[in-house]
Amino acid sequence: MDTSMLKKELQSSIAQSAIYLPPQTVFNGLNTYKLIFGSDDFFQDYALSFSRKGPMVSLLCLNCADDSVDEFLSRQLYSNLEVVRTGPDDSFSDIIQYISSADSKYLCFCEPNYLYDSSKIFDMVSAFEQLSSADMIISPRNFMDPTGKAIAFDGLPASNSDADCLFDGKLLLQDSINSGINTYGSLSTLMAATEYAKKISCTFEAKYPFLDLSIDAIHSLAFLFHLLVNGQGRRMYVPTSIASAKLQPFRDDASVQKAYENFVFSFASQNGITLSPDRSKRPSPASDSPILREMTFFYTDMGEYYNLKPIADAAAQRGYKVEFTQNIMQKAEIGIYCQHGGYPENSRFSAVLLHDLAQRHDCWPNIWTLEHWNNYDLGIVPGKSWASFWMQSACFYYANPRCGVYEFGYPKSDLVRSAPLISRAEELRQKLHLKYDVSILYAPSWENDGKEEDFVHALASLKANLLIKQAQWPPQYQHIIDNISQMRAMHEGKYDNVYYIEPTESIMTALELCNIVVSEESSVMAEALMFHKPSIAVTDWLMPDGDSVRPANMPVDYIVKCKKEELREYVERFCKDPSCYEATHQKGDCIFSNQGHVCDDILDAIEYYAFNKKTDCAFLSKKLASKYTICSMWN
Repeated sequence: MDTSMLKKELQSSIAQSAIYLPPQTVFNGLNTYKLIFGSDDFFQDYALSFSRKGPMVSLLCLNCADDSVDEFLSRQLYSNLEVVRTGPDDSFSDIIQYISSADSKYLCFCEPNYLYDSSKIFDMVSAFEQLSSADMIISPRNFMDPTGKAIAFDGLPASNSDADCLFDGKLLLQDSINSGINTYGSLSTLMAATEYAKKISCTFEAKYPFLDLSIDAIHSLAFLFHLLVNGQGRRMYVPTSIASAKLQPFRDDASVQKAYENFVFSFASQNGITLSPDRSKRPSPASDSPILREMTFFYTDMGEYYNLKPIADAAAQRGYKVEFTQNIMQKAEIGIYCQHGGYPENSRFSAVLLHDLAQRHDCWPNIWTLEHWNNYDLGIVPGKSWASFWMQSACFYYANPRCGVYEFGYPKSDLVRSAPLISRAEELRQKLHLKYDVSILYAPSWENDGKEEDFVHALASLKANLLIKQAQWPPQYQHIIDNISQMRAMHEGKYDNVYYIEPTESIMTALELCNIVVSEESSVMAEALMFHKPSIAVTDWLMPDGDSVRPANMPVDYIVKCKKEELREYVERFCKDPSCYEATHQKGDCIFSNQGHVCDDILDAIEYYAFNKKTDCAFLSKKLASKYTICSMWN
């Protein structure tokens, strides 16, 4: 794309106070303009010019406080608006009457409990002007917690080409209703052509006289459905969501759910929508035949294997037939998963837990927006911090397994101070002939960029044992395996205080042996908390990230952080006074719960739900609940 030529055309259009609408292939909203041309001021001027000459838009403010409407208007870049404010005494009859005589080209909505980007109307009008054969457009939205942090997104098409696809509103609603997943948003994410709305809005109240007018959410949803079901539309593709729903404290929405079900049944019959008989049920792979006492543990690397092994050992003691497999798609009676994405549909009963205490820390608190748990039967989190993450995310359907999520703890924590672990650590201590009383464990997420060399070079002259424990990588990561081999060839046998713990050894053994951990992003630093041992994260060690690299990032407060040039200073400080990092270390007390009882509670829950065994029910007290009202079909 010749951006210099396009910029000249835009500048010329502005100078002439004319409307310039770039083709669909270059329009992704005002924010993309800024990215392409690098000037906020230039495009703010363009937006103001576009507003003056652009088509009129009816802005219907539905029962919004005057001050919130005023604030919204003061921030909008688009100004050619006819603002209609409605209050509690106004009805949709009043809105329909207004629409029937409106002179605008488009209409859009403003609702309570929403925040809007300043370019919302500008982006929607600009997109609509380029879209042919569309009665409406739908913008993406996100969901914000009370602090204003976005914790979930929905409605974003995958690409510009997806946004260019015309959708049939009736089919969109049918698919959404039958899946129980809101893919249409709300009135806040819709812009409709006024002429289209005039044609169909006049029949709204005549078609739905049964609406429960006491529930505003259902009345608004009914109007949205009415606009959608009669027309065709397109989805916007913009870099960020331009409408943000504010999450509300949890409340019981049973009455709204009942009103929704009543409305949907009547709406479907009036509009020829086929309802699935199982749409309100959460399907489970289990059949009527009894589930066998066979438990399959799925792992893709040895880290996942060791995470699951304590559960497997406890299950074997209870008489289960236990199997480990790397075939992630294998069918199972009871399947236990800890991957980023498993296949619970292949298990008659399924449970899911984390494989990594720093799992997807790039999208905390809501990892479930990318790692869906709704098709599992049982979810397990390791402690209060992860319980808090889930409770903030539980208002979204994809975070909820059929039988709920429980704060059962981290299975490996049951092994701490166990006789087999202590015995194995002492055996390894004797085998390695450790020279000093203090041991420093190097356990990186990735071996790259000469990290091990940095570690050895900085610390080899200390009177301390340097323990090196690399992960056991699968063959598809041969380049990392090669890096590990290269580093080991450089250091093994060259220093009298450098010791290698084989990759096949459990990290738990290494943690039992050491006094302090050095890493970058590895969850080993969190696991060290089980042993009440501190960790140092080197933040300028580089992490491979696709085709590029980035500095390490560990967004937690229970780990000491330093640059690699400071590593020796920080380790020396610990060697002189092991309590020096105690205050930081104690912040991790919320990571683990239920230590010593984790595996028993997991198995009790599986037997309760899979076999209807009601004798050991103490685990039910550890079931978690959503912090926010469930985001459903009407919000």
